[in-house]
Amino acid sequence: MIVFSMQIVPPDEMRTALLRSLGSMLGPTRVAPGCLDARLYADLDKRRAILLVEEWESREYFKLNLDAAKLNAIVAAIELSSEAPVVRIDVVEREEGVEALAFDGARPAGSVR
Repeated sequence: MIVFSMQIVPPDEMRTALLRSLGSMLGPTRVAPGCLDARLYADLDKRRAILLVEEWESREYFKLNLDAAKLNAIVAAIELSSEAPVVRIDVVEREEGVEALAFDGARPAGSVR
């Protein structure tokens, strides 16, 4: 699985337009072949960061979805960031759920029973 993420901090006057622009990509991305999920998060603290996260079955599907229009929107968002953007493409080899938190009957030191 491939996880693409981009975190930017736009200037206040560009925030709404940028949320609309990135948000408009979610629908087409979610129905694209190989897309497992696509989400846009808005941090409401004083940094006001925006985080775009896409999960893909494979690198090939991720690359197929990067057409010129989408790539231009991503680059434009990065260029608007008032802080250094964080752009990542992570390869996930194994995924675990909440069951991974089980401690086989043992609890970490200081935990509440």
